[in-house]
Amino acid sequence: MTFDLEFSWANGCPSATGNIRAEVAHFKVFEQSIDATGSGEHAYLRICKKETNTHWVAEKIAEVAGVDVKDVGFGGRKDRYSVSEQAFTCYLPGRSDPDWSRLDGPEVKVLKVDRTQKKLRKGDLWGNAFEICLTQVSNRLDDRLQSMVNASVPNYFGEQRFGQYCRNLSAAQELVKRPHGRFHSRDMILSAMRAYLFNLYLSNYIDTHRGCSRDLNAMGPLYGRSRDPQGGEAELSDELQLWVTTLRQLRLKAGVRKLWLLPLEFDWHRDDNNYLLRFTLPPGSYATSVLREVLRYKDERRGG
Repeated sequence: MTFDLEFSWANGCPSATGNIRAEVAHFKVFEQSIDATGSGEHAYLRICKKETNTHWVAEKIAEVAGVDVKDVGFGGRKDRYSVSEQAFTCYLPGRSDPDWSRLDGPEVKVLKVDRTQKKLRKGDLWGNAFEICLTQVSNRLDDRLQSMVNASVPNYFGEQRFGQYCRNLSAAQELVKRPHGRFHSRDMILSAMRAYLFNLYLSNYIDTHRGCSRDLNAMGPLYGRSRDPQGGEAELSDELQLWVTTLRQLRLKAGVRKLWLLPLEFDWHRDDNNYLLRFTLPPGSYATSVLREVLRYKDERRGG
């Protein structure tokens, strides 16, 4: 099976091209974290990471503290190819903090140390603010950007969910053949499967609802165990219906996800053929889903 990531655009395919992440500092993420309570059994660290993934930082925190990585919490994974600020917790019952400066290095900088009462878990954040530089833009983007102020965009899962060159989706094909076999990063593969199926549903929804007003409360399916068939299931190819069957065999719980995303505090600044965009998104949303509505970009770090 070949995988097409050219999902439908809300306002048609953008005419402009350009680059993102010409430098890693061109893609900045500022987590709007839940504040520390000031006391408790969990250390609370606000950290700036550069060109490394969130789980690697969690492992380094566990190493410095001498705890299992499961005792380290965070609200969400931040893009590896970025400069990102986010909060972590580390469970230290009855213990004082270790020397957190041991974390500091080229990839990590500790910005703040505090104490809090609960472990941070997935989704424990208010949102993420982004500051993204677009370079070598072929055409003026001002009209396209102006049309996006206070407007919604499709809430697609970002291409990073699918792995470089769709590696996670290719692995999904093997998992469907051997659903109870041993796979490295099984959870990541299953997540990619659901994300791809959701994106296909949303792409088809956009095509069949052109000219209609957008219902910001409309939901799409995250396929899994369900008493009744889920939306769009009958329109899937035979191969992709096997994906849904596999997700149910593996007892993933069915869910839903909003079809539309409303970027907040959206503004920009132009400098010749470069643009600096700033906006804020709720948890679970992808900046690249906003960018793809602006221009057809080349990601200099991901090679796509």
